[in-house]
Amino acid sequence: MDTSKLTIRQMTMWFILYQLGSAFLVLPSNLASIAKQDAWISLCLVLAVQLLMILVYGGIAKQLNGASFDQHLQTLLGQWLGKLLLLLFTLMYPFLILSLVLRDLGDYITTVILPETPMEVIFVLMLGVVIYVLYCGVSTIGRAAELLFFIVMGLLALGYLPLIPSANFTNLLPVFEFGWKPIVHASFTNIAFPYIESVLFLYFVSQTNRPEKWRAVVIKSSLISGFLFMCVTLIVIAVLSQQVVTSLNFPSYFVVRTISYSEFFERFEIAVSVIWFIAIFFRMSLLMYVSAKGIAAVFQLKDYRSLLIPFGLITFVIAGILWPNTAILITTYRAWPFYSMFFGIIFPILIWLTGLFKQRVSQP
Repeated sequence: MDTSKLTIRQMTMWFILYQLGSAFLVLPSNLASIAKQDAWISLCLVLAVQLLMILVYGGIAKQLNGASFDQHLQTLLGQWLGKLLLLLFTLMYPFLILSLVLRDLGDYITTVILPETPMEVIFVLMLGVVIYVLYCGVSTIGRAAELLFFIVMGLLALGYLPLIPSANFTNLLPVFEFGWKPIVHASFTNIAFPYIESVLFLYFVSQTNRPEKWRAVVIKSSLISGFLFMCVTLIVIAVLSQQVVTSLNFPSYFVVRTISYSEFFERFEIAVSVIWFIAIFFRMSLLMYVSAKGIAAVFQLKDYRSLLIPFGLITFVIAGILWPNTAILITTYRAWPFYSMFFGIIFPILIWLTGLFKQRVSQP
């Protein structure tokens, strides 16, 4: 069995779970802190920008012509410049995000669920699972996505549909109370997380037997995850109000704790945690796979798997020292949109335009 290939169905589900990832818990708070009750409108703008960027990503996918993304960079820019750019891109974007996600996971568990558990234990357990499944091959992750995707959807329904009767949808009014400026600002702040990370999906164009379907997969996954984000954001704000949502670090988790029917149908916050664990697993798996593939291409290694354990050890160390206090964390997240937009918007546009220019020059 070819462990390097994914079906269209597997790829779609993996991408959806990747996009849910860390954003599932914190996105409502991030949006509501700027756009207030109009946070859901900001999501519409975010998705609009994402669809425009997919046109660019799709253009790059067509230029690959069966080659992998790392091979395309070297063909386009030359071997040495292509490898240098690939090295910088890999270390400064997917590998850095991998470390950030692992630290987010540790902070969440030690803050909300197991406050007395050492963060290092959580790091080791998650990294161990991710390394093992990547060693088995991406097709193994694809089959896991097919199984766990429907569990995630079921838990989402179980956790949030019971909140609808207690929702006060007047909390969503008035619409456009503060005008377009905060809505656009919130969209700008959150476009970098998670949608323009879709540039990393270019590594999977060559991982399917139907590469012509890749763009449709990215569009479908973005729309489905965007719809889920919008539903959760609307419900969270309607139940708690935007003032409360803004003050919470994990409003998607907290709101489920309010479910209580006859002291029997309650305590569904564990379902939210399970959703997040599953989504984080797929998010980290994709990030480590892309990081290992990129570095393996730079140093011409035959198999990316030889890099998994070294990457895991380095990620373990970096995640533990990323931010020693809350002030550094806040500064990091304020600067992140500008940093991420370079790799998710400017970088792919330059690659796409360079490819178009080279195609025109090579034509007789």
